Amino acid sequence: FLNEQSRGPRATRPKKQPEDGGKDEKPSAGVDCELYNRPDFVTEYKNARFFIIKSYSEDNVHKSIKYGVWASTTNGNKKLDSAYREAKEKEEHCPIFLLFSVNASAQFCGVAEMIGPVDFEKSVDYWQQDKWTGQFPVKWHIVKDVPNNLFRHIILENNDNKPVTNSRDTQEVKLEQGMEMLKIFKDHEEDASILDDFDFYEERERALLDNKARLHQQHQLPSSTVVEPKKPLTVATDLVGHITKSFAQAVRLGEAKNVSPNSADKGASGDSSVAAKPLEVKEAGLA
Repeated sequence: FLNEQSRGPRATRPKKQPEDGGKDEKPSAGVDCELYNRPDFVTEYKNARFFIIKSYSEDNVHKSIKYGVWASTTNGNKKLDSAYREAKEKEEHCPIFLLFSVNASAQFCGVAEMIGPVDFEKSVDYWQQDKWTGQFPVKWHIVKDVPNNLFRHIILENNDNKPVTNSRDTQEVKLEQGMEMLKIFKDHEEDASILDDFDFYEERERALLDNKARLHQQHQLPSSTVVEPKKPLTVATDLVGHITKSFAQAVRLGEAKNVSPNSADKGASGDSSVAAKPLEVKEAGLA
């Protein structure tokens, strides 16, 4: 259940037919759908910067929309923070847009704007993985599923002339191409989005936090719990000494009874075929 998700349950649902009329009911998990995909979203800018964001799982996109934050790798955070600070130094407004796609999803899932610098010291525990440090605030503008084939014609000269769909995390997109991507996002009429699966990801978040808390408790033993090692079995020294002495005397007595003068002579002449009578030793008890 807690494996990384590239897409939620909506990926396997049948698409809504035009004759169904109206839109599917959106989740009630504290999401105001009117905040996203607004018709007045601006797609033309004189100054703006664009970066591709590749997420390991859709769970993290859910957290970003819910909490209004994002975190990249250490190098990614530095790159985005530098871009944000450079944009703030410009006289004209220069927004930083983040174009989100989940690995192996074959689609983009939305557009957010970076609205603050990176706090490199702050980390949170609700990401799907614990390796992300630092975070920065974001504002989501568009939340919808847009297939890769609508973007594949956009070639990035600053990335070995590869399609934008082949980009790595925090790959920068130039102004003209970035605005084209914004327009595709805005004009795409597909109604499906991660908002359809918000309740599903809410349950996964609760399960993830419960699992982390349980693992944390398992690694903490109460201070009063002390496991003492078992003491080895001991036998009184004088008793052991008595048994050892008695056994040695019995061995010497048996040897004296079973060795005759003739056999001693044969042994001295080098005949090694003498068979001695087996020594009988009775088992001693410790009663």
